[in-house]
Amino acid sequence: MHFSAEDLRRRPHDQPSDLLRQTPGLVVAQHAGGGKSDQYFLRGFDADHGTDVAIFVDGVPVNMTSHGHGQGYADTHWLIPETVASVDVHKGPYAARYGDFYTAGAIEMKTADVAPGTQLWLTGGAELAGPVAFARRPSYRLVGIGSPKLDTGSALVAAEFGDSDGPFVDPQGFRRGATLLKWKRPVGDGELRLAGTFYAARWNQSGQIPIAEVAAGRLDRFGSLDPTEGGTSSRASLALGYDLGDPETGAWSVDAYAVDYRLRLFSNFTLFLRDQVHGDQIEQTDARSIVGTNVVYRRTHHRGALAGLLRLGVQTRADDVTAELWHTERRQRLGDCFVELNPCNRTASRIRDLAVYAEEDLSVGRRVRLLAGLRLDQFTWDVDDLDPETQLTPDTTGGTAQRAIVSPKVSAVVRAADGVDVFASGGLGFHSNDARAAVAVDGRGALARAWGAEAGVRVSPIAGLRASADAWYLYLTSEQVWSGDAGGTEASDPTRRYGVDLDAAWDATPWLAIDANLAIGRATFVANAGNGGALALAPRLMGGAGVTAHRGSSFVALRARGIGDRPANDDGSLTAEGYLLFDVVAAHQLACWSVGLTINNLLDSDWREAQFADVSRVSPTAAEREDVHVTPGMPLTALLTIGRRL
Repeated sequence: MHFSAEDLRRRPHDQPSDLLRQTPGLVVAQHAGGGKSDQYFLRGFDADHGTDVAIFVDGVPVNMTSHGHGQGYADTHWLIPETVASVDVHKGPYAARYGDFYTAGAIEMKTADVAPGTQLWLTGGAELAGPVAFARRPSYRLVGIGSPKLDTGSALVAAEFGDSDGPFVDPQGFRRGATLLKWKRPVGDGELRLAGTFYAARWNQSGQIPIAEVAAGRLDRFGSLDPTEGGTSSRASLALGYDLGDPETGAWSVDAYAVDYRLRLFSNFTLFLRDQVHGDQIEQTDARSIVGTNVVYRRTHHRGALAGLLRLGVQTRADDVTAELWHTERRQRLGDCFVELNPCNRTASRIRDLAVYAEEDLSVGRRVRLLAGLRLDQFTWDVDDLDPETQLTPDTTGGTAQRAIVSPKVSAVVRAADGVDVFASGGLGFHSNDARAAVAVDGRGALARAWGAEAGVRVSPIAGLRASADAWYLYLTSEQVWSGDAGGTEASDPTRRYGVDLDAAWDATPWLAIDANLAIGRATFVANAGNGGALALAPRLMGGAGVTAHRGSSFVALRARGIGDRPANDDGSLTAEGYLLFDVVAAHQLACWSVGLTINNLLDSDWREAQFADVSRVSPTAAEREDVHVTPGMPLTALLTIGRRL
């Protein structure tokens, strides 16, 4: 599934998570009171912050293993949305070139290499509803993109600065800046590519609040019980690539990348449950360097009715991570970590992944296409326990472990008739577990295996109409999961998921486009524990639709997106409520000027964006209670963008 720059422009795209929301069957929920981390739902998975969805930008993996806040943490907020040229979506574990975290699917985002002249955009807006509508300075984003003229090759320079307080009673103060530099030119017989990014942000957050407090009228839904939550984050990267040759005679692509990342996050999930004096606020930090390489050889071959493309690849990745968990009060570290001394834990982890893979894309005549692949990953985990209270005891989190995993894949597409393609896929994927969890069990269960299969049909009965339907199944083996919030390992039982995806798009007239998608899924534990196998937060029904009227570069679009109710906890006693939202996006070009308007939550629905079941105590003297803790969804909000081509 492919989304071009024009497709993305006709949908909300004021932040990176908006781009990911364009994926049919994918829901992205922002939480932490202002969108500093995302929760992904795809194919029956509550993929948390990215555990089961592999995300790449210009070939560089975004997911972070052994992260201080969650395994596979995929932070895309360093992206400048206007620079994204395309988004490609691959559902299910059926392509050998993707490895870790590729279970529910993979998303590839590519940024533009050049810009059509120098452009400057200013976006400003405010909430039109909620407790603080227009009460404070509106949010703004300033974005500039340009391509300096070079004698040879091309370049792109982009920068973004933004400031937002959001609809919250306690202003979130989300301030961020991002830059992107790209350059390429012919060198020798090939082409040399260079890209660099930098991002820094700081924010406050409302946290997830117990919905019972809102229902009782004791707390505004945009309020907070601990307004000192929040944090800071930064990311810098450098990528170097070289392309040589032609697939007809053999083409090489050699890429290397380096990433420096920092996160300091303050959260309070249980309020006063464990500490009735200081509260339960925790500080999670993650400081890491990532270096990796990706070498790919491609060559076409022909023999009679057979035509194929062979792809061979070698990938390496090395993460060096220092992660810490502290008990804090109002962002100040305390002497104790509840019943232990601070820090709760502190580790230095070294994770190494060496992978080799082969893929054959073979066409048999004009009606049959086969894609087969095989991937081998070798992981090594090495953890040093830096907590003086545990490092020399049997409770240490330190150790080493190794594991390898082989993942075969196969897909077939048959042209049954003109405009009718029947397809089937099967394959094995996996996601790794946190290094601390891996060494705790000597590598057993450190690589959670996924078995996937699907079959479906794609039709195009008339010009401009495209539709598809497919049924899918995925089984995930048991695993050992590191809980960053609790600072320990939790076991998970095997799960299975199955469902149906329906998609359609119709260019009804030269000026009118209609699209719709629906994802129906069922997720359960394999063993019934007396609860019907219910799996907390697993999505059952998701979908979206849009109607776009366009003429030239001007357009207006009405879009809908939603997710159904789902159990918030494993026994089904609490419900994470679903929602249906409507957004409007419009733009008009006049000479060198452009004007855009985005209206989010057109009907001002009272909705819950992120939802979790937690046991908490809302005050030192309150009784403990399990409840759904939520991040409120954005109220009716209008954003106006004015752009100029210089």
